[in-house]
Amino acid sequence: MKKDNSNQDVFWRGIAGEDSSSIPSVSQRERILMLVGASGNCKQLIEHLRPRYDVLIPDKSGSVEDIRSNSPMRASFDLAIVDLAGAIRWRKVLSEARRHAQPVFLPAMLIASRKDLPRALHACDSLIDEFLLTPIDPSELTQRIAMLLRARRQALTQSTRLAYLTSHDQGSGLPNKTLFLDRLSQAIQDGTVLGRQVYVMAIHISLAPILKSLGNRALEKAGLVCCERLKALLGDKYSLARLSTEEWALMLRAGASTNNALEVFRSVQQLSSIPLDVRGERVHISPTVGIAVYPDDASNAPSLLDCAGAALARTERVQHPTFYSTNVQRQALAQIRTEAGLHEALALDQFELWYQPKVSLKDRSLSGVEALIRWRLPSGGLVPPNNFISVAERNGMIIQIDQWVLAKACESMRIWQAHGGPAQVAVNISAQHLAQDEFVTTVEQALLRFGISPTALELELTETALADLGQKNLDKLRALRNMGVSIALDDFGTGYCSLSYIHKLPITTLKIDKCFIDNIVTDTSDAAVTQTIVSLAKNFHLNLVAEGIETEEQCQCLVSLDVEAGQGYLFARPMPFAELQQWIEGKNNHPAANRGSGAEGRQPQ
Repeated sequence: MKKDNSNQDVFWRGIAGEDSSSIPSVSQRERILMLVGASGNCKQLIEHLRPRYDVLIPDKSGSVEDIRSNSPMRASFDLAIVDLAGAIRWRKVLSEARRHAQPVFLPAMLIASRKDLPRALHACDSLIDEFLLTPIDPSELTQRIAMLLRARRQALTQSTRLAYLTSHDQGSGLPNKTLFLDRLSQAIQDGTVLGRQVYVMAIHISLAPILKSLGNRALEKAGLVCCERLKALLGDKYSLARLSTEEWALMLRAGASTNNALEVFRSVQQLSSIPLDVRGERVHISPTVGIAVYPDDASNAPSLLDCAGAALARTERVQHPTFYSTNVQRQALAQIRTEAGLHEALALDQFELWYQPKVSLKDRSLSGVEALIRWRLPSGGLVPPNNFISVAERNGMIIQIDQWVLAKACESMRIWQAHGGPAQVAVNISAQHLAQDEFVTTVEQALLRFGISPTALELELTETALADLGQKNLDKLRALRNMGVSIALDDFGTGYCSLSYIHKLPITTLKIDKCFIDNIVTDTSDAAVTQTIVSLAKNFHLNLVAEGIETEEQCQCLVSLDVEAGQGYLFARPMPFAELQQWIEGKNNHPAANRGSGAEGRQPQ
């Protein structure tokens, strides 16, 4: 405590001033709250302190509500200066502010005359850390404030370090269960507001063999290596925490899906590919994963993590994650099996290429075919593309599948060019395949390999794929178009391409989606949309193909709208190469003899 400097009842002793050379920058300035009731004294203090500190004063009503905070790390001031009047008026507010700041030191200094000191101390009642008696030596005031603020900074540093130690795994630096649950609670709040799901994974890596053979130190080292590998595999996109030596938790924030969860699971699975090197011993590890979903499985963070742990406990195979929900589990296993099957299908040549004829609507003559992939199971069953293409797009196999289809279609076209058949084959191309740098080269090589004219090939891309094309991919399409390859815009009318954008695309054909054809005879709106598409195609000098024609009435309506070509069950279903050859050979000039049964419905392509 500071001894009395003088018996004079004045505020300042000497000249108040500040060495401007030591004034901190704005970003470093600390905040001093002035709870000084004597207006004259308050004004002098403010003038003295403002060059160095941000000075806060109560508003005209005397309110200082904004100084209170529920977090000691977010206190709105760093030091309070109080006089007798301020101690009496704002004692409760100061007390609450210091209580909320715990365990971080939040200092307060009392300034009083000798005669006011007893009353001021009694009013403050243990809320004061230092006091100075008036008249005040400005340099000593500066020193005392600096001392108190230095003590607060040290307390903040210690508190920050303590908070880190209590919220992180000390060995790996990853968040621990406490911090993970806090972040998960926030993610659940976000999910509630946005109406989206939050996924939690419980991950277990059995390191027990290391403990038994090499001891505790080797076990901890192996655990840290697993931490580093998980961080490297997952990056900063997901919130990863270490719960124990052999257990981790992972959160996929609001907006994630089962597909995202399976992608992350595949990343975690990569831990199995490289054995650990522990004291010269190569140790193979196999992570198992349990997954829970908010709000399906639980409504709060602790319960959701418990559900993921329960799912983990049920996990029997490292190749599959276990979902807490049995319905989601069935869906996930079906997707995993499809992915595994696709790899096998490529390796064992289980894919087949079927072809659906495209005909002139006026005379039903063959104008081309569209190549459509099918998957023949070992049991003999046939899997349509709707059941596996989306999976292939998610895991990246669609590029290999596209390349296989392109090569197979060109091989068929070589036979047709030699022995008679369709003049052109259309091949569906995915956006992922188009995005490959070597896409144009891949197409060129396929044409050269089978000796096919570029004009005999048409590439079909969906409107969705072309809606956000980018200049690089646009240049690829232009290069192919300059070679003579035709470009068709598939499923037109279902996406978001503007007319001005379509005009820039190097396309030759618009394909009218089946959804507009289904009710074209009875729905005037669908007929009007189709008429608009026809007008657009005419204005841009594009060919037109209508998809999914199943009745003669639909065909005649399209003819009246001046649509030139179409495909659908009215003319022929998709069929294997050999069957298509028979269809072509047996085809004659009587359209009725070549129709499929519209009542059977249109097979997904």
